[in-house]
Amino acid sequence: MLWENNEEWIEVRKSNIQYYSDIDLYYKTPSEEILLYKQAGLKYNKEYQKKHPYHGKIYITQEDKLKSLEIVQKEFSRHLTSHVKKKKISEVKRELINIVEETLSQPRSGSLKVVPHTVNTIVEGFSDHPEIVKNLAIMSHIDYSTTIHSINVMALTINYCYYTRKSIDQTRLFGMSALLHDVGKADNSFPDSLLRENRKLTDKEFEVIKTHPKLGSEILLNYGDELELAIPGAIEHHEKLDGSGYPSGRKNISECGQILGIIDCYEAVTNHERPYRNAMLPIKALTLLKSDVDKGYFNREIFTDFAYSLVQK
Repeated sequence: MLWENNEEWIEVRKSNIQYYSDIDLYYKTPSEEILLYKQAGLKYNKEYQKKHPYHGKIYITQEDKLKSLEIVQKEFSRHLTSHVKKKKISEVKRELINIVEETLSQPRSGSLKVVPHTVNTIVEGFSDHPEIVKNLAIMSHIDYSTTIHSINVMALTINYCYYTRKSIDQTRLFGMSALLHDVGKADNSFPDSLLRENRKLTDKEFEVIKTHPKLGSEILLNYGDELELAIPGAIEHHEKLDGSGYPSGRKNISECGQILGIIDCYEAVTNHERPYRNAMLPIKALTLLKSDVDKGYFNREIFTDFAYSLVQK
């Protein structure tokens, strides 16, 4: 079997291989040949690794992607319950990063189907521990990425929903939309190298960045009813009420889009430090957002509620 179409093969995160007892695992030889490494039904444990030593990348087929994610999701739910009870916030975040990175990898492969379950697990698990949700977003991580940003925006959004007493259904919906708002940046056609540039982007490069909301909405549309409700958040989170935003310059923005617009901006400037600017302190970020509210970019009531949600006990 040759490595003819790399989209047919999904790289497996090493931290999850232990869960893949019922899934075939493959590796790629230097001559681009794909060979079976572990057959479904065999456990991938220390004993197996000793008998079959290999330290390179491991792959699964596209067909097994969803099955593998459902396995990881089950482990995530089990671990999350334990970590929440013990209030181990760092472990909660580690588990979230693990499953969200796996989920956002090749989003057109069907992997996003487990997102509603993931968000539901979080909303239900944290309903009695809202302080954990807030602390999730402010916990720093050494490698800031789209995954970290998406998790932080989701945590801040769920916290906002708790503060404003949104229904459980609305909290799930807004939380799911928050987790998926930047899914367009995970698409194969999006040049993620631009996200890693340690300099201010040129106007031409920024025009490329501005394509991610439409890419995200296209990806979500392919999932039909399952994720269709998350589309407004994906395509509107950079729109402004005065029509100066992108990608469409619309003024009529959904409540979800307005909420995510504020939270996305706040999270980005308080957590993502760049060579040309330092990450802002929360009070400075809120002052910046307040000036944007005064300019007519954001909804004043949503901004006020969000600011108060950050300081609630």
